[in-house]
Amino acid sequence: MNINQFNAIVDQISNAKTKQELHEISLAFCQLVNMPYYVIGVFSQDSLYSPAIHTLNNYPKDWMDLYAEQNRHKNDPVIAYMLTSHSPVRWDKLLKNERFQSVEQVLFMKQAIKYGLSNGFSIPIKSISSEFAIFSMAIGEAENAIDIMDNAQPFAHTFATHLFERFLAILSQEEIKQFELTKRERECMFWACEGKTTWEISKIIDISERTVLYHLNNSTKKLGAINRQHAVAISINRGLIKPNL
Repeated sequence: MNINQFNAIVDQISNAKTKQELHEISLAFCQLVNMPYYVIGVFSQDSLYSPAIHTLNNYPKDWMDLYAEQNRHKNDPVIAYMLTSHSPVRWDKLLKNERFQSVEQVLFMKQAIKYGLSNGFSIPIKSISSEFAIFSMAIGEAENAIDIMDNAQPFAHTFATHLFERFLAILSQEEIKQFELTKRERECMFWACEGKTTWEISKIIDISERTVLYHLNNSTKKLGAINRQHAVAISINRGLIKPNL
């Protein structure tokens, strides 16, 4: 792949309007770098205990179903590595590290091979609003698999950052539509995010304290939050409340 081809496919990402368009662009990128499989998983920050995971991928469906049904992420050495490192990693090199050689992790990788995911690399990405993502590309058994991966990874790193940014924007638009707040609700929530009390907010925006409480309660319900503090966290993490720049 030459640089002009790469720039053209990156430009396509910025113009994508749907997840399906991003998926098709990712498939085209796979062909350009001779890597048959890709996956990007975006981990939401709404809940630390049970974060939502949004994915785009063309991994074998049977493997993805098995992965989800049996919570395979708990034994995935790539996930374990990505939670403690910011550097891309090739899977064969990862498994040479004693930290990722538990019985469960070795078994996990052996099972992946059965589904055509013999080797690959993974790239961690983090957004300015704290969303975390992993972009991986995989390949089956091939004599020149290492050369293919080494040639693909530099392009994949830049591709992944653009893909993540656009994927996040599309997800955010979906969430904004789903959890759309009124102008007054956003205004009250903005000051709640600043740590202001109901009384203080009422004085700042010149409405009654009871009205402020009404708007904050509505916002909390719309966001599916447990309380005001939870609503504040969700509002910030989803980008519903923006800094006053």
